[in-house]
Amino acid sequence: MALLMFRTFGIILIFAIVLVMYLLHRKKNGKFIKRKAVNEEEKRKYQKWEKRINVIVIAGLVVMGVLVTIPCCLDIPYLLSNNLIEVTGEVTQGAMTQEGSSSERRIHVRDDRTGEEHSLKYWGSGSDVGEQITVRYLPHTEYGYIVE
Repeated sequence: MALLMFRTFGIILIFAIVLVMYLLHRKKNGKFIKRKAVNEEEKRKYQKWEKRINVIVIAGLVVMGVLVTIPCCLDIPYLLSNNLIEVTGEVTQGAMTQEGSSSERRIHVRDDRTGEEHSLKYWGSGSDVGEQITVRYLPHTEYGYIVE
């Protein structure tokens, strides 16, 4: 549970720091290209590249905000109330235990009660297909942990 909180709040904090850094950079009229232009042609080339870099940075911030940060923000109430989705069932797909090391993995678990298949990511060792496990995970980021 602590890993889920650390991961969720960490992602939100990193996004906020990057956003503030970019906004301060823009407020100071900072340049990404620090090299001085030798002639007018090079000056126009640097201005063009500054615009391209700004568009890429803004697009990156929007994509990260929509695809990563907003789902993390939507999961905060679930974390604070400890109201995670809990599923007990059989592993239908996922990382096997052959590797033997802990890493981020994705597994699919078929719920015993409803027959519905749930997909989640977690940090740990693998689970064999067909194994009966209980997992708890956040609904928007689909990140969780294995209970048993």
